[in-house]
Amino acid sequence: MTANDRGAAGRSSRRRFLAGLAGVGGVALAGCSALPWNDETSSSVRFSAGDVEAALEDVDPVEFSWPVPVRPDSTALEAALERVDTLLAEVPDGLDPEDVPNGVVRNGIVEQRDEAVAGRDDAADATGDAQYRALRESRSARQAARHALTSWLAVRFEDEDDTDRRTRLLEELRDERGSVRSVARDRHDGIEYRGTDTGDGRLRASLYAYRRESDLGRAAATLDRWSVAASDDPLELGEGAGTLEHATATVDVWEHLDERYRADLQDDGADLEPAFEDALERSIEAADAADFPEQDEEWLEGVGLGDLDDSYLELTVWRAGQPVDSARKRLKTAADDGELGTALYRGLEFEVAHRAFESVRDRIAGGEFGDPSLEDVLAERTAALAAAEEIRDLEVAGEPVSPSSPSLAAYVLAETLRGIEWADDGLRRAAERDPETNVSLGDQYRDYAIARGRLEGFGEAVETFRGRVLE
Repeated sequence: MTANDRGAAGRSSRRRFLAGLAGVGGVALAGCSALPWNDETSSSVRFSAGDVEAALEDVDPVEFSWPVPVRPDSTALEAALERVDTLLAEVPDGLDPEDVPNGVVRNGIVEQRDEAVAGRDDAADATGDAQYRALRESRSARQAARHALTSWLAVRFEDEDDTDRRTRLLEELRDERGSVRSVARDRHDGIEYRGTDTGDGRLRASLYAYRRESDLGRAAATLDRWSVAASDDPLELGEGAGTLEHATATVDVWEHLDERYRADLQDDGADLEPAFEDALERSIEAADAADFPEQDEEWLEGVGLGDLDDSYLELTVWRAGQPVDSARKRLKTAADDGELGTALYRGLEFEVAHRAFESVRDRIAGGEFGDPSLEDVLAERTAALAAAEEIRDLEVAGEPVSPSSPSLAAYVLAETLRGIEWADDGLRRAAERDPETNVSLGDQYRDYAIARGRLEGFGEAVETFRGRVLE
């Protein structure tokens, strides 16, 4: 086999592998070292951990906040935290081997109790707009507290050889699952797309609908897959009960937020469903018109990079394309399911992700992306944050994009900045290695570049999307 034959075979193998990723939804890879092929063709994105640590001195934390579609009343958060306290009241502060002989179970109960206490304390400190996020996050504190309590009770039933009480516990959990799932599904399906028929009113209503649909839909779907069995150990029973508690908490949260949202509307607001449906129809048409190719073995040829022969760059452009493919498919799924808020979010995500993909693809095609220095990696981050800074004061169609004004655009902006924060976490983990160890920053370089593309094209994407929602 000639060198050319080996190169062609290598490209073919890599592209079959990437096509397989698309078939399973794009599983996460732990850096380029996870790729099942020889790295001879790959750009090098490896540096010493000591150099990374030194470079981190100039890296400040990313600052961002999440938009708040409605501010809860403080009594709702207080009630959620009281529920945590009630659940934890029966769980001892400390557990000894005499209390729970099984060390794994004992440690699991303690960890869940500690997690619930920490979540409760964090939520209790929230004020103002932060109470919205604290109320939603209190669901996890309730889940951990219920997990700890049920696991503790199951241990006691075993110690007392009370098989009848354990059987009743299983029956109670199954009955609870049926009831909560029904309520969560009914609330999810019963949404009315109402709001103030102004620019900021429509933007707020679309964000509110998306977050509501996402939380309640996820709760119902989780309970569809839920089960407990007589053979479950105490921690498994606790986990099952915790899942039920989280779903119940989700219903509680959105029952309260629905009341608060409606209270903000005058005369029950306007019916925004026709406007949202029209915007959705145009979003689907735009996604179809983009003619983004399926991510199969011929995908790189379809996007104009068929001659690319660099495993790292192939994966980079592939990763840049995945959010586009995902948003397009999920847009249509949400539309078919009647989730207008979620579908509008997917429509905006498609516009943002598609522009980011084009940016990364064009830069790779232009030869400016391979074999970076450590300074190049950090320069991508700097450029991304510079683009984000310009967005903070941006107005599109007369409405701000800032997180201080609730909209789907503000939410997507926060998601993108969170992605940079996650990449920063990877830098810090790399810097913690032995200073002489070579570490890969391939994931971080790619993620910074994709975030840069998202943020540099953000204004245009939002303008296109809002042109549909606000007309």
